[in-house]
Amino acid sequence: MRVRIEFPRLPARKDVPMHPDLEKLKSLQEVDREIHRLNDEIAALPKRVAVIEAKLADVKAQVEAHRAGIKETELARRKLEHEIQSEQQKISKYREQSLDVKTNDQYKALMHEIGFAESNIRASEDRILQAMMEAEGHERELKLTETEFKAQTADVEKEKTEARERTQQDEKELAEWQVKRSELRLGITPEVLAHYDRLAGARKTALAEAIAQNCSACHVMLRPQKYDEIRSNQQILTCDSCGRILFYDPAHEPAPEPPKAKKSRRKRGEAEAEAAASESEATPEAATTVH
Repeated sequence: MRVRIEFPRLPARKDVPMHPDLEKLKSLQEVDREIHRLNDEIAALPKRVAVIEAKLADVKAQVEAHRAGIKETELARRKLEHEIQSEQQKISKYREQSLDVKTNDQYKALMHEIGFAESNIRASEDRILQAMMEAEGHERELKLTETEFKAQTADVEKEKTEARERTQQDEKELAEWQVKRSELRLGITPEVLAHYDRLAGARKTALAEAIAQNCSACHVMLRPQKYDEIRSNQQILTCDSCGRILFYDPAHEPAPEPPKAKKSRRKRGEAEAEAAASESEATPEAATTVH
């Protein structure tokens, strides 16, 4: 049978300063997080502008499509008008020829050609009317899309200006954080710093807080003796599971559960005596009742 050995829990020494490497590592991790955040923000700003520009390009394409539609319907209308003029010229020619025909068959043939030309004219006029309606639709949509295009163009320019200003501010802050990072790294023991770099590269975070005898990163329980050593913050200790460097903050230690009240032997004896006396007093009454 395995026996779990409980080591006495030592109080955290608040008056003792933290190990200098551990204190600098905590600061370094916060600096690295801020540098990572700024790098992400700087990289995200152009992408956000690109999304708006893509939407603007789509609206611009709609504007060009409506303009092309108006131009196309105009060309179609002119072509149809030219065809109508050609058919009207044919009708005039056939009417002149009808004055010189000698037979009814010739006259009927010319009338047939005139009727065919007039039919073509009516069909062309219908198509001209349809083209004009399409042109009106394109013009109506063109006005709407041009208004949207102007508004989105203004939004894009505003977004670009804000992105440039935000990027300049981020780059300025990033340079300041990089200086702080270099200063912190110079003050850390090389072997400890190398371990920090390996963990930060592999796990993104190299330090984890020990809370309630657990590693807050991987949630594995720590051995009692090791947890007490971590609580002193006087050594560079790592989690046996995830390898992260552990530190302790007394402010995050959960409050201990209040002890359960236990009755003393004397009070238990008095309670038993009272119960026995009650039973003896009740017995004669019960017998009399039965009798």
